[in-house]
Amino acid sequence: MSLKTLSSEGKIAYLIKPILKVLQEAGGQLERSEIKERIADLDDQIAEYAEIVKKSKKTGSEYKEFNFKFNFAIKDLSFIGLLTFSNSSPVTLTEKGLYLDVDSLDVQKDIIEPSKKFWAELSDANKKNNKKDKVADDNEEESQAEEKIKDDFKDKLLAAIAKMSPKKFEAFSRALLNRMGVEFTEKGVQISNDGGIDGYGYHIDVNDFRTTRVVIQCKRYNVAPVSEPEINQFLGAMNKYQADYGVFITNGRFTNAAKTAAREGSPITLIDGNELVRLVIRYELYITPVKTYVLDEFYNIEE
Repeated sequence: MSLKTLSSEGKIAYLIKPILKVLQEAGGQLERSEIKERIADLDDQIAEYAEIVKKSKKTGSEYKEFNFKFNFAIKDLSFIGLLTFSNSSPVTLTEKGLYLDVDSLDVQKDIIEPSKKFWAELSDANKKNNKKDKVADDNEEESQAEEKIKDDFKDKLLAAIAKMSPKKFEAFSRALLNRMGVEFTEKGVQISNDGGIDGYGYHIDVNDFRTTRVVIQCKRYNVAPVSEPEINQFLGAMNKYQADYGVFITNGRFTNAAKTAAREGSPITLIDGNELVRLVIRYELYITPVKTYVLDEFYNIEE
């Protein structure tokens, strides 16, 4: 059954195991944004669901349902004692969560049903609306606001990239890799069936004085993900021009089959939309950082 057609509760349940798996693989701790990206990499259905934008009938504002279901799943797992989280720290598995056999987990029986009791208790506590609850609510809203700022920037950046012409996206990709230490040459290479290489250059490792040949392929896709045949075609082009490694850049995503193909042949670094956002921020490529401040908890407590 498709994730998009599941019930609200079913969508939350679907995300539980992938969240636990990526946390365990990472050693037990990740930022929320990292978890979202990794579970999308793990499952094509999650990747598609994460990009669906809906419009609120009440306010008319756009939102991603995935973000709400993801946060509910995280909360359910915290209720059951499998992980912890706070406003200022990453999501962290408890010892129970770290050594849990995820494959044998019955999500409905072990997570969804028991957590309903905690949701009911939380609802009753919020109705009392005492001062302590209000401070906690304010902190939660602040945390969600910070996450929304990050998500909004990511959405705006990817929307801007999606509007680029193929030629501009190629120039953008070259500029990014240039910041990362790749020096491109004027050597133009092209093979048949649209299997052209969009850049050919050299990367000098200052630590061991080694120079490697690198080629890049840029695909600005706004609908379909990059699939296995395109990776195989790129591998053929890499071998023809004796590249030490290749970089395949897209503003979208790669299918799981494409990722497998990239690992089995000559070395290929895959850069998808999520990684593009991280790299643009890291190298401050065509962006202007803006400094802001957040009040510490000290200001929220009344004596």
